[in-house]
Amino acid sequence: MNSAKTAQPEKFIKIIRDYLSSRLYPYFAAAVMLLCYFLGGDIYAIYFIAVSAMLMLLFLDDLTSGISIFLFMTVIVSLKNTPSGYAESSGYYYQPVIYIQIIVIISLLVATCIFRIFKTFAQKRFKPDPVFISLCALAAVFILNGVFFEGYTTKNLLYGLFCAATYLIIFTLIKNNVNCRRKSFELIAHAFLAFSILLIAELIGAYLSYDNIYVDGIINRNLLFFGWGVYNTMGLLLLLCIPPVIYLASLYKHGYLLTVYSLALVVACMFSLSRQTMLGLVIIYPLCLVMLFRRRGYRLINGLIIAAAAIAFALVVALRWGEISNIISQIFSNFVIDGKLDGSGRMTLFRLAIEDFLKAPVFGVGFYSPSINDAVTNLTGLEVIPVFYHNTVLQMLGSCGFVGLIVYTVHRVLTVFSYCGNPTFERTFVAVTILVILFLSLLDVHMFDILPPMLYSYLLAILVATEKKPEKEPSLIKLVNRPIL
Repeated sequence: MNSAKTAQPEKFIKIIRDYLSSRLYPYFAAAVMLLCYFLGGDIYAIYFIAVSAMLMLLFLDDLTSGISIFLFMTVIVSLKNTPSGYAESSGYYYQPVIYIQIIVIISLLVATCIFRIFKTFAQKRFKPDPVFISLCALAAVFILNGVFFEGYTTKNLLYGLFCAATYLIIFTLIKNNVNCRRKSFELIAHAFLAFSILLIAELIGAYLSYDNIYVDGIINRNLLFFGWGVYNTMGLLLLLCIPPVIYLASLYKHGYLLTVYSLALVVACMFSLSRQTMLGLVIIYPLCLVMLFRRRGYRLINGLIIAAAAIAFALVVALRWGEISNIISQIFSNFVIDGKLDGSGRMTLFRLAIEDFLKAPVFGVGFYSPSINDAVTNLTGLEVIPVFYHNTVLQMLGSCGFVGLIVYTVHRVLTVFSYCGNPTFERTFVAVTILVILFLSLLDVHMFDILPPMLYSYLLAILVATEKKPEKEPSLIKLVNRPIL
């Protein structure tokens, strides 16, 4: 009798483990998150993500499937309930019944995370490496941002602590709790594939339901706001999904179907109307195609698909050039103002970054620069989030000074060394996905925002965790010629 009672909890835990580690979990998560988004059920989405994360931390030895948590966290806030000034600001998150629940949920999640970290150290899984040491140094300069500047406030310390925790804790937790074999990379790629379906659904929903989104041949991209982010954020997330989808396309018997789907992602990236995403697409997609055609199998079919897509694109441009040129003109209307390069105010932000650096060259002026706050309106709806310079290098220079820039440069070099030490096909698709974040962050705020750094830390942890080949890997032949799902 006792043995039967003991077996029941073990059976239940096994069900949880199998569910959370399954390739189907991210597709189920995408369905749940889409439903919550369109119905405005943000608190239910928060519960779903938090409970899933806590179950993973408590019951999974391998946290590879945690990528789904970090992906779907980025799209929790619905358009209906967003506090952002980009839309009609909602008081949803300011209701005591909502924010008290959120505080309790976050507290429980943090406690579970701390428990798992202690467990990692207790089981002697933690192994320091050069990238970890560079992240420790990076965390230190985040905390010291603007420390000697006359305008230094407690907010600088708190946001610095948040950035330090985001980069360092997530990296440490994931890197020391994954067993990355080829099936693990496959699981990661499926999470991105499921996530991309959600993104396309929300983008289509915006084009079909937003008033005045398309008027007189012009698409008003300023209306492309999704609650959790603007068109630039949508563009980043869509572009992030392309390398994993191409990886899956190279893996399966009928992977050419995913090659077709990758073209749908290309179209979605273009319809995000994000200029930096379009620029990134020109670099990232050809790089992904090089990866695809280096693999054996279905090269002819994939080649025909890409050729057909190129011909179709050329025909659309030729036949609808008038409308397309109008849209392009509208997108780039504020790129140059009065004959001077402006980039939607980015040139002003870049200039302020240099000026702020000269005011405090050692540790910078901090994340809450008085000059940038006077020059730019914060539309996030959250005053705790600083206004950024929209360039990673200049952000480190202005906010953390010369010391911060040196530390970031060393960190960047060490990550390149980490990849070059074992440049496998699997690690390459992870590296290219990281490259998307890094490249677009040269023209935006992604590396210092709240959620994208979590994706960066996770992917970097996977990259570093796979520097050395495992003793035994399943043959790639066993993974190929399987159904996609």
